Amino acid sequence: MTKTRKVILIYGAWSLLLLCIALYGAVFTTHGEFGVSSHLWLTITGLPLSLLSWLVTPHGTVLGTLVAGVIGLLQWSAVAEVSSRWEEWRKSKRENHE
Repeated sequence: MTKTRKVILIYGAWSLLLLCIALYGAVFTTHGEFGVSSHLWLTITGLPLSLLSWLVTPHGTVLGTLVAGVIGLLQWSAVAEVSSRWEEWRKSKRENHE
């Protein structure tokens, strides 16, 4: 399994868990603490790009949590892919010099 795929699975599961918590709070409670907490956690774990979710969607909503999760997932997938390609490039450079 590639590094990018692992990141997608782990961060995707994390985002889905927090989205379900926000959805639970929106459907079964009368306050928005679950949504705000979920949105904040996804913003923290998806820094810096996930801060954009606070500008695009209302704070602490299920939609805001979803947007923060998607932005964080895209960001960390891109970071993992760039890291993998960098390692492959360095490995090929080492092999060419030997």
